[in-house]
Amino acid sequence: MFKARSLHIEIDQKLSNQLESIETKSVEEIRKNGIDKNVMQKISADRAEMARISQEAKERMPGAFISLKEDKETRTFLFTNYQKIQVPRKDYKTGQTIPGKSQTKFRFQVYDTTVYDPNNPPVPAIWERGMAEADQVLYFLEQGKSELTIMRNGAPYSQQTHYTIYPANR
Repeated sequence: MFKARSLHIEIDQKLSNQLESIETKSVEEIRKNGIDKNVMQKISADRAEMARISQEAKERMPGAFISLKEDKETRTFLFTNYQKIQVPRKDYKTGQTIPGKSQTKFRFQVYDTTVYDPNNPPVPAIWERGMAEADQVLYFLEQGKSELTIMRNGAPYSQQTHYTIYPANR
């Protein structure tokens, strides 16, 4: 209890010192001179970041991410669009981002047509893959085959997983 209380006092003192270092102006000074130049620069930077985030959200394809998790799991996807993006590289075991490293990913917009019901049509989803699978998918799309069957080959969470991709028999 004593340690927690002394920690709160120490934090309060630090915040108080920080606030004292900020120049306070009267209402008349602010009305006459406007907002401080540093604050205006910070506002400009924050608004630019908000605009960038908003633009990225507009460019993102709609749909939730979809994945195949089990060995031999097979699904049929109808491919409609894709994006090629750069994402930070992550350590496979820890999931931590590796500073200064990035990798190319492909986000495919798909409809899961494995079990198609016209009364309950599928919604768009995103299937994100690396270069190896993207090359196969793009090959078939280039051939005019947009409905593909994908079979996952590999144990759950295995780094050695690969996918068998071929045109759907429809």
